[in-house]
Amino acid sequence: MRRLLIVVCLAGMAIAARAQSSEIPTQKYNVGTGSFWSNWFVQAGVAGTSFYGDKGNAPGKSISSGLLKDFRTDVDFTLSLGKWFTPVLGVRTKWSGVWARSVTSEDKDDNSTKFWTLNEQILCNLSNLFAGYSETRRWNLISYLSGGVGRNMTCDTYAMGLGLGLLNQWSLTDKISLDFDLSWNAYEPDFDGAGGNIFARGVHGKDQFVSAEIGITYRLGKATFDRIPDVETINTLLQSQIDALNAQLADEQAENARLMEKISQMEKRQP
Repeated sequence: MRRLLIVVCLAGMAIAARAQSSEIPTQKYNVGTGSFWSNWFVQAGVAGTSFYGDKGNAPGKSISSGLLKDFRTDVDFTLSLGKWFTPVLGVRTKWSGVWARSVTSEDKDDNSTKFWTLNEQILCNLSNLFAGYSETRRWNLISYLSGGVGRNMTCDTYAMGLGLGLLNQWSLTDKISLDFDLSWNAYEPDFDGAGGNIFARGVHGKDQFVSAEIGITYRLGKATFDRIPDVETINTLLQSQIDALNAQLADEQAENARLMEKISQMEKRQP
C-alpha cells in the first residue's frame, strides 16, 4: 500500500511538472479582441506618385502614358492613424500630400500642383486570414479599400475618391515595422481643376493616382491579441494523462496483489 501511495504521488508530480513546462494549446483562428485602447498604430511614409488626369485622355491629346514620366510623377508624404479590431480586420485614417501633377500637357512645370487627400480605409490582413494569427510572424500582407476626399489647393477644388491597395509589413521589433505600400486611387474629374472630359468613360473619366510608398509603423500600447485556449485539445490531453495514470495504478495494484499472495503463501509454509 505504501508503494502504491508513492507511485500516486510521483505521477501527480510528473503531471504538474509537465503542465508547467508545456505551452497551453490555443486556437489558431480565434483570439480575444481586447479593450478599445489596444492594437492602435501610427504610420508615416514617403510616396512616389504618378498622376493620370482625365484631360490627358481627351480627343486630340497626344500625352505619353508612361507611368514614370517626369511630368506625371512627384513625391509626397503620408501620415496615418489606425486600429486592428481583430487580427484580420482593421481601419486606418490616412492623410497624404503635398505635391502632385495635374497632367494636361507634357510640360513638367505647367503640371505642378499642391494637394492633399484624406481617406478612411478598411484593412484586411491576408496573412492572418489564411495562415492564422501569429504575433511572431515577420511578414504580413494586408489589402485595403479606401474612400475619401481630395483637395487641389492650387486650383481650389475638392473631389471624392475611391481606391484600393496592398500593404507589405516586415516586423523589425515588437513595436516597429517597415512598410511598402502600393495603391491606386481614382477621384472625380474636377480634382485637377481642369474640368471633366465628357468623352471619357469609366476610369478614363477619373483623375487617378498610382503610388508606391515606403514607411514605418509604430504600434501603440498593447500590440498583440490574447489567444483563446483550445478547451477540446486540453480536455483530450488531460483525459490521456488520466488514462495513463489509471493504467499505471492498475499495474501497481496487480503487482501489489501478486506480492501479497506470495507473502501469504510464504507464511503458510512456516512451521
